[in-house]
Amino acid sequence: MKPLPVVPPATAPPVILGVGLTIAHNEGLRRSLRTAFGLSTRAINLRIDPGMDLIFLCETTLPGTLPCLASLTHPGVTTVTLREACLTWSQPPGQAIGRGTPTLGALESGSCFLTANGRKVPIATFSPENIHSSRIEMELQGQPNLLEFLRAEWFTLEISGTNRRRLTRPLAFQTSLQFEVRLAPAITA
Repeated sequence: MKPLPVVPPATAPPVILGVGLTIAHNEGLRRSLRTAFGLSTRAINLRIDPGMDLIFLCETTLPGTLPCLASLTHPGVTTVTLREACLTWSQPPGQAIGRGTPTLGALESGSCFLTANGRKVPIATFSPENIHSSRIEMELQGQPNLLEFLRAEWFTLEISGTNRRRLTRPLAFQTSLQFEVRLAPAITA
């Protein structure tokens, strides 16, 4: 009996996830730590490096039922890998880019993570070479299969890192993640 030929895995159309995130105004860091830990401002000032003002963290928790992820529910989907990751900033109307205006150029470095079902995986990173005032093309971190993260009931997208300088206002930007979707190989008769 002749074995059936196996067709290589097919690639489905890419899945694009666009998420708006905001890096909060840094002056709130000490205040939020004081509230969380019940410490006095003086105690916080003695224990925290001033460089902490140059650390940012922004995250959002998203449902796995987003319309853009609907194709991942197909039983033939076997692998989802990140193909492209970027951050973009749109200049608000009437606001010039200048001193004290937060643009993506205020960032120094960062990493992007997905978290679901108690597991966290790094998916992309950026360094000064990747940063422009209105766009950051992130570098991919390996090719982990993200299918179970994106199929979870809820998953968290996090971007964290360091600033070049303190932000004088919150910095809102768009995160765009493009995923490659692979389907199970078909067996031809």
